[in-house]
Amino acid sequence: MIDAIGAIASVLLPWVAGTYAVRALWRRAPAVPALVAIGYGYFVGAFGATWLMRALSLAGIRWSLPTLGAAMLALGAIAWWLARRPAPAEGAAPGLRQALAAEPPLLRWLFWLALSLLAVRLAGLAVDVVTAPLRGYDQWAHWATKARVWFEHGRMMPFVPPDTWLARGDPSLFIDANPGHPGTTPLLQAWTANFLTAWNESLINLPWVALSVALPAAFFAQARLAGAGAALAMVAVWLLMTLPVLDAHVASAGAADVFMAATYGLAAMAAWRWSVTREAPMAWLALVMAVAGVLVKVEGVLWMSTLVPGVVVALSRRAGFALAGAAAVAFAGYLAFGPARLPLMGYVLLSRPVNVLPAVIDHVFVFDNWHLAAYALVALVAWRWRRLLSPRLAPMTMTMAAAVGLVVVVYFFTSAAGGVADETLVNRFLLHLAPALAFYALLLYVGGGERRGDQPSLNATNAADA
Repeated sequence: MIDAIGAIASVLLPWVAGTYAVRALWRRAPAVPALVAIGYGYFVGAFGATWLMRALSLAGIRWSLPTLGAAMLALGAIAWWLARRPAPAEGAAPGLRQALAAEPPLLRWLFWLALSLLAVRLAGLAVDVVTAPLRGYDQWAHWATKARVWFEHGRMMPFVPPDTWLARGDPSLFIDANPGHPGTTPLLQAWTANFLTAWNESLINLPWVALSVALPAAFFAQARLAGAGAALAMVAVWLLMTLPVLDAHVASAGAADVFMAATYGLAAMAAWRWSVTREAPMAWLALVMAVAGVLVKVEGVLWMSTLVPGVVVALSRRAGFALAGAAAVAFAGYLAFGPARLPLMGYVLLSRPVNVLPAVIDHVFVFDNWHLAAYALVALVAWRWRRLLSPRLAPMTMTMAAAVGLVVVVYFFTSAAGGVADETLVNRFLLHLAPALAFYALLLYVGGGERRGDQPSLNATNAADA
């Protein structure tokens, strides 16, 4: 019972602090929708906790429940003080209750049905996470090794390659299957472990349960702001959170891929919202999520770089399209004149493609790893093709085009092609894109519709460019 209380407190403490921090961003703007603050708030608070642990470790202060708890309470109090006087909510969209009341009875029933199915699914995943030990090679060989060592020592201990470990013989150095991985994921586990009476391989994974609640909350809020009705937004959330690969990564908690997916998706959604309304708080959320994603996995730099074309297009259509064209020409130039093998960002870039198309087709269009959602996406793109580069949709279209281009390059033109061919990478890498791509599909369906309170998406220069 004590461990259960401690584990819950380890999630709620940063979640509440993060929620107030997000609310504070809107202190001088129309009130933030509650679910935006709650959904993004968990990730802001959780990643803030890892940055706090890094700072204490750098300062030589040993982690402990009193130290970590007091520090987070102090940060939460500051966030509450900054958010304590939000601006009046004139111009804000109607609340969920009012929105549901305005829906036809059939859509209200659809909303509650989708919400009930979602709740049942998330409850099942939560039970699976908190009752099962670490499962999967990556979970216990790449991530929990660091969490356990850091928890026992009360600070971040260095992990080095095996040859360095053997050559130096230093008892303060440690090794595991991938010492170069960023520390965010094991820090999340070590944070929870510090709230327990002892190391517990099940309860340290409670952040994955929190993610499975915070991500749909943020997705629903952004879907409503994008123009989706309450029923449609909830159905979209249910479809996202029942994707088999996503659910598998939540259930087999302990790996970083689902956090990579969440941070990239949240950053892309906030960046798109900023491109429409120029809300400074949304820009800050996008930046915070992008920085967090870079610290989740090495590939985070690659994923977050795909946000750049969308941001540039939002500022200047001509510059954005020129940037995309320049990137395509540069890659074509590498294929024509570049070296056969070029080390880059942990991969080896190849100038000749590897044929992994059969594996990609199987997992995307044949197997039920993604509920065959690729067919729906292709249909939506074909339906809305005339509007893909419209002022409201163009930023997200360019972001998704860059992301799909990244997938193509990694799958067909890098050393990762081996992992695609043997089916160990194909779904895991696509998972990083799933929430953002699901949001883009919803945008295509609603046409990037405008909600009350939106501001014009283009300045005078962009309007002239259009």
